Amino acid sequence: MFEDFIITNHIADRYCQRIGSDKKEVIKRIKRDLHFTKVKRIVNNGDHRHVFTYNSKEFIFKKDKKQWILKTIIKRSRSNNEYAIKKRLTSIAN
Repeated sequence: MFEDFIITNHIADRYCQRIGSDKKEVIKRIKRDLHFTKVKRIVNNGDHRHVFTYNSKEFIFKKDKKQWILKTIIKRSRSNNEYAIKKRLTSIAN
């Protein structure tokens, strides 16, 4: 995708609860979603990075020293995804 990142146990457990899969499958799905061919837009805002995918998901990363840590995953509708991208871009300008 862009650099190495860490998927914390908390994120994996929360995602497991939402989709009803085991932890290995969840980590595999996250990595598959973040493949460079599926990334629509990356917005950098200081030490945060918002990665938007074509299947309307937003992955929010935080830089901790030299590594990126996955903070949260947000699933959106197609129309809300475009609005979220615009919102993230305007927050950089301000």
